[in-house]
Amino acid sequence: MTSISRIDIFTATLPFRLSFGHALAERRSSTNVYVRVTLDDGSVGFGEGVPREYVTGETVEGAVTAIAERYAPLVLGQAVCHAAGVPAFIDGAAETAARLEPAAWCALELAMLDAFGHHFGCSVSQWLGDGPPAHKVRYDFIVPFTGQRVLGILAVAIRALGFHQVKMKVGQDVDAAVRGLATLRRILGRGVDLRVDANCAWTSEQALAAIGRLRPFGISGVEQPVAADDLAGLRRVTRAVPESIIVDESLCSVADARRLIEAGACNAFNIRVSKCGGLRNSVRIARMAELAGLSCVVGAQVGESGILSAAGRHLAASLPCVRHVEGSAGRLLLKEDLTMDNVMPGWGGWARPFAGLGLGVRVRSDLLVRYGNLRRVLEAGARSTRVMA
Repeated sequence: MTSISRIDIFTATLPFRLSFGHALAERRSSTNVYVRVTLDDGSVGFGEGVPREYVTGETVEGAVTAIAERYAPLVLGQAVCHAAGVPAFIDGAAETAARLEPAAWCALELAMLDAFGHHFGCSVSQWLGDGPPAHKVRYDFIVPFTGQRVLGILAVAIRALGFHQVKMKVGQDVDAAVRGLATLRRILGRGVDLRVDANCAWTSEQALAAIGRLRPFGISGVEQPVAADDLAGLRRVTRAVPESIIVDESLCSVADARRLIEAGACNAFNIRVSKCGGLRNSVRIARMAELAGLSCVVGAQVGESGILSAAGRHLAASLPCVRHVEGSAGRLLLKEDLTMDNVMPGWGGWARPFAGLGLGVRVRSDLLVRYGNLRRVLEAGARSTRVMA
């Protein structure tokens, strides 16, 4: 038996090596929320959430407040008797909380799963799938907005690294998308799976016209062609084109998944652990997709550290309906990652799930202190302590 004795909440801004842009945003750093959970036996777990106001409506400050004032009091001091009881403990707290801010809950949930994994001597994958996880997963390469010269260099690197699935960010400039796909197809050849991500850039009319122009390059799918709340537009595009229509910004909860399935508004879900409210909710959404005959993408937040990347890899290895896996950019994007373990995939995009306890990655607390601020300290049986940023 064990219980949560302390919860520390941090915020940290992680700088990038280069700018990463798409139709909704361009950034050179990411400000994320981190939670450290300590159990009464001294076991420690870390979690991460990436609030994106333009996707889920969350702010960093709102996430800190939600964790400290709404979620942490539900779990502090509560006992878990055995490993098999961990899912019910976490799901019960989420149900009691009723309304979940996805990134905030994700940070706390991952930290709890990580800590319980260390205490009970198991991996978080034990609480995700019905069977053993896959031995390895294959990642895609994501191409941000960039000029033709840089795109050509990237394409050569993609080919040299052996990636077989590539997603290119596109926007309202369809001419630029045509040029970009032409470059990728010329250098990568016809054997590579190419798809595009519009990040809500088009209306349904514009989407149909754009997809028609991009079709000659053999794209397999189009992600989020219209605004997140345009269910009718998604349904129209899905019914009109042969390419797979993938939703991302439209999918932030189990309720969103249900609406999309009932409307026949897509062919695939992009499930990002932070955006969808943690690993447990992500698994629920993936199971709904599987039952509805939809495929899944395990996505990632731009600027996430190795903590979230490890969670995404555990998810991808635990699901039977995954077609694409994104993320684990690690030190390729971040100037410094928060994990000692290198999360980047190897040649061909292949990577093995982390086999250690909990999330299976070791967190560099020194970097969390260097890039971040301890915002709140909460202890069982004591009042919350505010820490000046």
